[in-house]
Amino acid sequence: MLLHDPKPTLDIFASAVVALLRDKDLAYADPSERAIVARLASLLQGKYLGWSLDLEWSRRENVIKRLRYGLSEEELIGKDAIVPDLVIHHVGKRENLLVVEVKKVTNTDYEGDIWKLKGLTEQAGAYGYSVGLHLVVDVKAGTSPQCDVYIDAGLDEGLTNWMKDRLKVAA
Repeated sequence: MLLHDPKPTLDIFASAVVALLRDKDLAYADPSERAIVARLASLLQGKYLGWSLDLEWSRRENVIKRLRYGLSEEELIGKDAIVPDLVIHHVGKRENLLVVEVKKVTNTDYEGDIWKLKGLTEQAGAYGYSVGLHLVVDVKAGTSPQCDVYIDAGLDEGLTNWMKDRLKVAA
C-alpha cells in the first residue's frame, strides 16, 4: 500500500518527458535509448530533493541487484540479475521512489521491462518501489505513444491515463 500520492512524483517526471519530447536536437539525432535516458536524467537533476537519481543502477548495497518475481528455480539461472534504466531512491536503504524503463518506439520488446517493473514495485518484494513507469518514446515525432504506470506489481489504469494526459501537452 502506498504511503503517499504518486502524482507529484509522476508530475515531475512528466515535465521532464515533455521537455525531452520538445527537444529538436534530440529529434534530429534520434539517439539510442541509453542516450535518451541520460538526457531525461539531466532534465530531472535536482527535481527530487533529498533523493538520489541513478542510471542503470545494478547494485543493492554491495551485491548485484536481483529479482526473483514470478520465476521458478529453473528460470532463475541467468535471468534474475537486473539493471533498471533509471531509479530514484535512497542508496543503501529500502526507500525507493521511482523506477523507469524506457523504450524507443522502434523497440517493442517490452516483456522483460514489464516483468522488472512488476517485481520492483511489489510492496511485499525485496525492493518496494512506490511507482514504476514503462515509457515508450518517439523522439523524432515528439510523442510518447505509451506510458504505463505500475503500482504494487500491477498496471494502474487510472494513473496510466492521468500520465498519458500529462504527456499529451508535448505533442
